[in-house]
Amino acid sequence: MPKVYSPELGDYVEIPEKPMRIISLSPSVTETLFYLDAGDRVVGVDAWSYRPREALNKKRVGSYTYINIDIIKSLDPDLILTATGVQRNIIEMLRREGFTIYPIPVPTSIYQIFDNILLVAGLIGEYEKGLDLVEKIIDKLKDLVQKYKFKDPLKTYIEIDLGGPTIPGYFSHITSALHIFNLRNIFGDRKQAYLYGFEIPGYKALDLSEVAKLNPDLIIYESKNKKPSEEEFREIVEKRGWQNIKAVASRKYVLIPNDTLAHYGPSFIDNLEFVIKKILEIF
Repeated sequence: MPKVYSPELGDYVEIPEKPMRIISLSPSVTETLFYLDAGDRVVGVDAWSYRPREALNKKRVGSYTYINIDIIKSLDPDLILTATGVQRNIIEMLRREGFTIYPIPVPTSIYQIFDNILLVAGLIGEYEKGLDLVEKIIDKLKDLVQKYKFKDPLKTYIEIDLGGPTIPGYFSHITSALHIFNLRNIFGDRKQAYLYGFEIPGYKALDLSEVAKLNPDLIIYESKNKKPSEEEFREIVEKRGWQNIKAVASRKYVLIPNDTLAHYGPSFIDNLEFVIKKILEIF
């Protein structure tokens, strides 16, 4: 069998030329598999894999941080694709059980989203489809930039509600994606993927009063809900005393549904287009 090196594992992984029983423990990987027309080879997914809709018909083997090992054994996978970072314990558990595992990196830039598509395509033997898909996405990105790039830089604050304020730093795919359109993340100089406006083990909570001091021109708020409301955002503004921030006072903010920018599968380019068009409606 071919051997593919995994930087995350620090070792080579033997992978069948064309795996036919794949489990995905990452929503972005699940979506990628379907975009590569390999959905019929997916036998199991994590609980958060709902893109595309066909993924909802697949067997659930656990969540992002928990797996049911008995279900996984019953599915007899020849390849399990995971994320990195918080799934490290899951990866080690599955390796001890003798499964073929390959971790797919969490992207630190929009460009690594493209790399991950190519990586998944190569691992499952869909080489041409992977190259074609990335070419199509890059062509669309070029078209969007040509049409919608802002002439002047806009200082931008991005917040995602993941159970608390989660703010992209430099090592987030969101920062580099918005930068292409001249939207400059006010926390884009922080050496983290995300900053947190609440207590989380291993991280110092971001003092959200910094946002007012940096006084962004634009706020992008990704709700935890499918339908974000003006009332939801106004409550945040009142609670934090953000009424005088330039973006708030001039109503230069956009409210977007959950998992819009946070998602980093192939459909990210469509979500990005949706967000840019919403911004253009207010500028």
